[in-house]
Amino acid sequence: MILHIPHSSTDTAGKTFLCERDTELLRMTDWYTDELYSCEGAARIVFPYSRLICDVERFEDDALEAMSKKGMGVVYTHNSFGERLREVDAKERAQIIEKMYRPHHAKLEEAVCDELARKGSALIIDCHSFPDEVLPHHSDAARPDICIGTDAFHTPELLEKVVRDYFEKRGYSVAVNSPFAGSIVPMRHYYKDARVSSLMIELNRRLYMDEKGTKSEGFASIQKEISSLLAWLSCAQFA
Repeated sequence: MILHIPHSSTDTAGKTFLCERDTELLRMTDWYTDELYSCEGAARIVFPYSRLICDVERFEDDALEAMSKKGMGVVYTHNSFGERLREVDAKERAQIIEKMYRPHHAKLEEAVCDELARKGSALIIDCHSFPDEVLPHHSDAARPDICIGTDAFHTPELLEKVVRDYFEKRGYSVAVNSPFAGSIVPMRHYYKDARVSSLMIELNRRLYMDEKGTKSEGFASIQKEISSLLAWLSCAQFA
């Protein structure tokens, strides 16, 4: 199993911002996902920089990325409220893609290929969280406890069902592809290799932290339940 953790970092690589940075970090960082999602024996691909500098979950080509129209493509130029975030020229954008984006995706692809070679199948869990606040760039106002993101080709129905059932049996409200949809797959395998399964898990941050970014009493509980789920998934076969 591969745990893909793309948005946990607050490292902005010394870049200059045109608007207040820390508030946007609080809104946009998937806080503590590098702590919440762990499983013995699983590969962990953790992006070391903030998504405010480079969002590795976006398509590299802005023509393919819907969020680029809001200035929130692979390299953000605007914040979640539509304010100018940074000035990024073509040279800097190219450097960010070359030094940050592509190396990260190369690591993810390598991890998937390694698992395919060892097991004959690969499972990616795309590890996220989301704010209980509905931000202006969000197109879906739903705010369940848990959002499961699926892909029509790479998410087996059984995988979706067992994860949904796991959380619902523990009293959580669960939605599929709402407010966020999809799950990452390396382009080399995307819609080409059914042996690669992928599912996104999004945790509503109200479950484990307050609005200032401080862990709440619920942190240990959700961490334990996520760990138990991942341990079970790592032993299961879906592809």
